[in-house]
Amino acid sequence: MTELNYKLIRLRKDKGESQATAAKHIGISQSMLAMLEAGDRHGSDATKIAIANYYGASVESIFFSHKITNRDKELV
Repeated sequence: MTELNYKLIRLRKDKGESQATAAKHIGISQSMLAMLEAGDRHGSDATKIAIANYYGASVESIFFSHKITNRDKELV
């Protein structure tokens, strides 16, 4: 699992929601949410926006890593 997978699961569990309930509020199927959480699907931009809105976070904070690598440090 990647950091994103854990983040999606943590966001849902922090809300105390089942996959079925969260998926219904997001507007996707439970199976799609399960695939996103497992890393089997990436989701469309519209799905990412809906997820971010549901969890009250930005798309960037959920779906994009902001880790600074040693290579990044070398470039600066």
